Amino acid sequence: MTLSDVAIRRPVFTAMMSVTLVVLGLLGLRRLGTDLYPDVSMPFVTVTTTYPGASPSDVEETVTRPIEDAVSSIAGIDKVFSSSREDVSLVFIEFELSVPLGEAVQNVRDKVGIAQGELPLGARAPVIAQYDVAAQPVLVFSAASGQDPIALREQLDDQVRPRLEQLEGVAAVRIVGGAEPEVSVDLSRDRLRAVGLDPEAVFRRVQGEHLDLPGGKLPAGDGEVGIRVRGEFQDVDALRRMPVAAAQDGSLVRLGDVALVRKGAKEPKTLVRTDGVDAVAVEVVKQAGANSAAVANEVKRLLPELQAELGFRAQVLVDQSEIIEANAHEVWVAIFFGGAMAILIILLFLLDVRGTIISALALPTSVVGTLFVMYWMGFSLNQLTLLGLSLAIGLLIDDAVVVRESITRRLEAGDPPAVAASRGTQEIALAVMATTFTLVAVFVPVAFMQGITGQFFRQFGLTITVAVLISLFVAFTLDPMLSARFVRAHVPGQARREHAVARRIRAGFDASDRVYARTLDWVLRHRGLTFAAAALLFLASLAVAPLLGSEFAPKEDRNQLIVNLEYPPGTSLATASRRSATLEARVRALPGVTAVYATIGYQEDPRQVRWRVNLVDKNARRDGVESYKDWIRGVLAADERLATRAVSDPPMLEGIGDFPPVLMHVTGRDFTRLREEAERLVEAMRAVPALTDIQLKDSPGKPELQVEVDREEAARLGVPAGAVALQVRLATQGEVAGKLREGRRESEIRVRLAGDDRESRDALDGMWISTPRGPVALAQLARLERSTSPAVIEHQRRERSISVWAQIAPGHDLGGAVQALRARVGARPLPAGYGYIWDGMQKEQAESQANMGLALLIAVVFIFIVLASQFESFVHPFTIMLSLPLAIVGAVLGLGLAGQTVNMGSLIGIILLMGLVTKNAILLVDGALQHLREGDDPETAVRRSGPRRLRPILMTSGAMILGMLPTALGKGMGSEFRAPMAIAVIGGVVTSTMLTLWVVPVVFVWVEKVRRRGRGRPRALAAATDAGAPAPQAGVRDRAAGGG
Repeated sequence: MTLSDVAIRRPVFTAMMSVTLVVLGLLGLRRLGTDLYPDVSMPFVTVTTTYPGASPSDVEETVTRPIEDAVSSIAGIDKVFSSSREDVSLVFIEFELSVPLGEAVQNVRDKVGIAQGELPLGARAPVIAQYDVAAQPVLVFSAASGQDPIALREQLDDQVRPRLEQLEGVAAVRIVGGAEPEVSVDLSRDRLRAVGLDPEAVFRRVQGEHLDLPGGKLPAGDGEVGIRVRGEFQDVDALRRMPVAAAQDGSLVRLGDVALVRKGAKEPKTLVRTDGVDAVAVEVVKQAGANSAAVANEVKRLLPELQAELGFRAQVLVDQSEIIEANAHEVWVAIFFGGAMAILIILLFLLDVRGTIISALALPTSVVGTLFVMYWMGFSLNQLTLLGLSLAIGLLIDDAVVVRESITRRLEAGDPPAVAASRGTQEIALAVMATTFTLVAVFVPVAFMQGITGQFFRQFGLTITVAVLISLFVAFTLDPMLSARFVRAHVPGQARREHAVARRIRAGFDASDRVYARTLDWVLRHRGLTFAAAALLFLASLAVAPLLGSEFAPKEDRNQLIVNLEYPPGTSLATASRRSATLEARVRALPGVTAVYATIGYQEDPRQVRWRVNLVDKNARRDGVESYKDWIRGVLAADERLATRAVSDPPMLEGIGDFPPVLMHVTGRDFTRLREEAERLVEAMRAVPALTDIQLKDSPGKPELQVEVDREEAARLGVPAGAVALQVRLATQGEVAGKLREGRRESEIRVRLAGDDRESRDALDGMWISTPRGPVALAQLARLERSTSPAVIEHQRRERSISVWAQIAPGHDLGGAVQALRARVGARPLPAGYGYIWDGMQKEQAESQANMGLALLIAVVFIFIVLASQFESFVHPFTIMLSLPLAIVGAVLGLGLAGQTVNMGSLIGIILLMGLVTKNAILLVDGALQHLREGDDPETAVRRSGPRRLRPILMTSGAMILGMLPTALGKGMGSEFRAPMAIAVIGGVVTSTMLTLWVVPVVFVWVEKVRRRGRGRPRALAAATDAGAPAPQAGVRDRAAGGG
């Protein structure tokens, strides 16, 4: 007994199975997380080592290189790169995606532990951490108020952060900008000299006095009493009254006598400004697996309450929920509209309301059932899974339609409904499974691609696979059960009772059958010309394809732009802020700009500025995002002091940071030569019209004052050079002597010379250095010389490197730009010991195209395996697969007419085509083989099969085209990403359907005639019988419901 027979005999059980599927799907929908893209896991480990007082070159040689050498021997590493800055070394280890993150962290910890013995004295223990791409803000808001910056920051830290962290799904809340409290002890050089003190002595005194330590225990009867030495100061006044020395007359010299002690703010490393107003940014990070949209909405729900209660003004700057919800809305509209269009096509062809309703039930059942499996597999409702559902709309109804046609034929032959449902389903079962498994064969390789592309499309491929398998189950259970219960049999010979419109439609279909029969007769008489024309079209499409251009992913208009500014080395934070403010005001004045969120001192580099420019919704403005890029570039050109500037789209994944389309690293040993080669690369990029916003990411020429200690003089005075350096550092930058605790608030106590005594070269020359022989002026011990040095030393593959970034100019594509750049840099080889490393988006594009090419090859092999198993033949699968190249013609034509490029989306669409277009060829070849077994010659077989298969071919193709049309024409959020897939599919289905109807019969006749000539007619007939599975052939033959 087959599955369909069980469904027919047990209708309540069958109905309850479908209801269960729907109920589980609705439960899954309630629990599914909502995100923009699937979670991407990148095994990324960082090693941070602090070496106080060390220059970038010292950090590079004594800290960074030993750690790089140690970790580079770990198996599974993709690349190692590092950054050596003043006081700190950062080493980044990126592992292959197959390496578990926990294992990667442990391996790095083991190797760094071994290398730690080689690090210099004074270097602190390396801190090893895993980098989580998903731990990025889902919402960022700015806070401003009339109170002082310290009070605002304290309010956000003490009252806002805890409230936000209590919300479900929130992992962390980060506060950026604002002012943090600090107690400054600004020493007067003259007053210190008058009482015989130096900065180091005062620092040690404060450090030694400001203590609160346990002092042991005393026995007390049967117990004991703890002893605690209370030495911490309770407020600034107590610190100011602290004795630091005794005067000659015996009176006490207090800290307030030799220093200005006051509570203020730390020197800021980063400033935040929103629409020209100083503010503090609050970033809300979600937990792994949490619903991004729900977390952002909960924060927005709480914000008005916090503003009213605490009196600050909040402005939402980045809101992932808006993008996510707008994307989801657009896709759900496409799903419902596409489904309605597909159902309309079925009604148009079947001309049977009951039959259409029965077939249409496959759509909601399959879609909702898929949602439960998505939840069970840990997926989320994101751009890719929803796109998979929208593209599957035309597929999900296919199986039910084919089964419905077969049942209708049995009904029209006079079978009772139950018998017709059973026989009709059995006759078509193997053919339906073959076409469904062909689709599965296409998407399984997509689901298991490697790299970031594979992680992106795993959920996409598995979602479509699950959806079509559920639709197959529904077609074999719900469809025959409903047909057996709610459809009436047709009495043979009895006239149809149809509306006049239905009769005209049916007459039109009959006329189209006759027209197709005449054209098929012509192409069979001109087989060579037909095949040559198809081959010419295919070759022409291959020739045109490179002209489309290529890129990693389509450019999306997300109503936001990223602007990166870089001022010359030595620019102070205040100067960068002032100049940026002028530019921000001009950008805010542009029509359509809603906010400018500026971070000055980005990544704690005072000369780096980063803006987020928010725009009104793209459907509410006249100009596209590329126009805004040009306008902003025009504004930035007015600031002549800008070293570099770049205007770009937000990163596809916020967690990967800035990821420019073109990123090249120049590697080598000598910095002077390295910079020369990097500058030549910049000139080569400027000569490529497709590149713009070129940035040399280097930190050369940072002005510094070098203190060259006279070691002989220092030795005579009994002070080592290191002690001189520490005293200079204490006097100028200062050192933290402890923390002053006032309630819950802690303020660092920073001791250093007053501003007038440390902010000029003359002041440094006159600075007193403590020695065993008494204080001496710094000028007596050392020579001060002006110089420059790199602020940051970057490494790629353990070699020094300088990076060059570039954006793609409007009207150009990434593939063409890279090709032109390769030609230019290839014309001039680098000297020995120097090289280029290609990185950035073009690297991901190359890897994704290689992965998709492999997935396409595997998909074709799997399709052949499925077809060979279905037809028990090694020959006719090739006849059917001839429709694959015919689909390429339409895909290229569609992408060209729509102005699309070859990108991640369009390539997935082409892979999807491979599973779709074979269905039509299966219908034709299946029917022709049936007629061969009945004794027809090959030409007669295809002449009979073609017109009878025309209607189901047009119906399934029409349902697919109209089902995807909303996705192709969408203009909402994320439509740029989705449209190329749908356009490629629509174009491919159109040309493949048209060409398959004529080219496949031609090839079938050729193949069969060659087989007959080689074996003789009797053997050829036997071979034809072997070539088709008996059960499915009769069913496929009869799929032309009402088809003449």
